[in-house]
Amino acid sequence: MKKIIAVIDAVNYTAQQVDAITTITALQDHSLTILMLEDTKSANQLLSAAGMEGLAGGYFQKLRESEHEKKELIEDNYIALKKACRDKNISCTIKNIRGIAEDEVINESRFADLLIIGKALSFPYLYDTNPTTFVKNMLTHAQCPVMVLSENTHLIDGVAFCYNGTYSSMYAIKAFAALFPELINRHCEIVYVCEKDEKTIPHKEQLQAYLKAYNAHLSYKILTGQPDKAIQAYLDTKTDLIGTFGAYGRSRVSRFFNSSSADNIIRNLKGPVFITHPSVHS
Repeated sequence: MKKIIAVIDAVNYTAQQVDAITTITALQDHSLTILMLEDTKSANQLLSAAGMEGLAGGYFQKLRESEHEKKELIEDNYIALKKACRDKNISCTIKNIRGIAEDEVINESRFADLLIIGKALSFPYLYDTNPTTFVKNMLTHAQCPVMVLSENTHLIDGVAFCYNGTYSSMYAIKAFAALFPELINRHCEIVYVCEKDEKTIPHKEQLQAYLKAYNAHLSYKILTGQPDKAIQAYLDTKTDLIGTFGAYGRSRVSRFFNSSSADNIIRNLKGPVFITHPSVHS
């Protein structure tokens, strides 16, 4: 049994977040821990002496009152989350964490087999980027594979392995197979984008032999065009499949897409994607 951790913003909890997480955890028998995370970085910056400089006289008190209201909201959300898990018969551990969001999740990922996050997950008080800074940092620094979910919940019926023959794309396939072998058996597509007019899938026989060990129900899809745009367009029509990608934010040698291309895919995400970033050969 593998360990999955899923992150929920303790302040901005919704029942839909639980539904999205369980579409993944229901695919295989896993141990689930939900991290109900309260980020303290933004609040500490605002309430520090430097952060208060130049603010109107009554604003500091309003911030203090806001922090008290936030604490009550988090308590209410924790009760609602427990009830949702109980009502849906979800077996899981709920872990309340208060600290710097990125540091806390990276540390937890060291002791997990998969990290699940929503593509819009963000912890700052002010405007964030798209994808959010938190999501991009998790894709770069998490110490286990990461599953990024869209806002919409879809039933999952298989996997689309985005493959180009590189170490990183094969690493993602092996990591996914270790977590969800039954899904490979159900429906498995190899998605390959022709590079330099080369239509032959690299190391196809070895790849077939590897996936045969998982009794893969295997098919191939060969695309043309710019890799990120071609795969984005294809996955948009396959929201019942989990797309896999090797590497994010590492060196160009092992990176399947550069980070800007991966950002575009996540920004327009309609279904879940699975991303790994191996620390060796990078």
